[in-house]
Amino acid sequence: MFVFNEKIIKYFLIIILQLFLIQCNFSDFNEDSNGLYYKHLIENKDGLKPEFSDFVELKIKYADSKDSLLFDSKEIDGPFRVELKVENKNKLSIENAIMHLKVGERAIFKMPADSFYINSNQNLPEGIEELSLLTFDIELVRILSVDEIKIEREKYFAALKKAEDEIIEQYIADNNINIEPSISGLYKIIEKSGNGIEAKPGFRLRVNYVGKFINGEKFDSSYDRNTPFEFVLGKSEVIAAWEEGFVKMKEGTKAKFIIPSHLAYGEKGYGKIIPPFSSLIFEVELLKVIN
Repeated sequence: MFVFNEKIIKYFLIIILQLFLIQCNFSDFNEDSNGLYYKHLIENKDGLKPEFSDFVELKIKYADSKDSLLFDSKEIDGPFRVELKVENKNKLSIENAIMHLKVGERAIFKMPADSFYINSNQNLPEGIEELSLLTFDIELVRILSVDEIKIEREKYFAALKKAEDEIIEQYIADNNINIEPSISGLYKIIEKSGNGIEAKPGFRLRVNYVGKFINGEKFDSSYDRNTPFEFVLGKSEVIAAWEEGFVKMKEGTKAKFIIPSHLAYGEKGYGKIIPPFSSLIFEVELLKVIN
């Protein structure tokens, strides 16, 4: 015997209401086998159709059930591109919506909010009801080959690297730094010499540090946590610049490392904290060498 509590009844009433609104308002929409409602605004019968694993460039915007704009690709810097992942092939998802389009076509799609955000690995935003319908306006601009993506990626990274080189050169000039970098490109400036045990590969080091971007903005600090950081030198537990910079440094030494990105986090960056091709500055203090 089923017992219907207030929450279950409310859930079914919402579903019934949504189905009623869909039938009333979306009579001119098509519905696919996944329950996705769509209506073409621009058709291009001769356009190329994408396949799963393709990269596609889109013009896309979407709004909530109250027509409040949630996202518009024209507001981002550069083209908006996504990969049509195979694992979303049979799901109610953006990938599924895009598969209804050919190059040059534009359509309106209606999709439940929870389906979109779950399939996009995002949390449902505050104020958006799970069963409310989002409206997507999507235009398929072009399909890109793997080679095209590779070439554009290389050009993009080359431009970032050039900009980084110019920024670090300007920093060196502005701060009257006269020492030469090491062969790797690391600038190591000793600000206070220590006289304790010398750090060697295999020794455990206890250090304090402040990590900054080249513009002086701090992104990390052991001082803020009141907890020194420990690592074993030569075990690749830290970035390459630290592996190089701490060698032969003695207990009690304070130094500044000016680090080009290839000795830090390179073209990948570090999550949302450090962007790709970021030159970094670490102010470090070697507290203890444990052999």
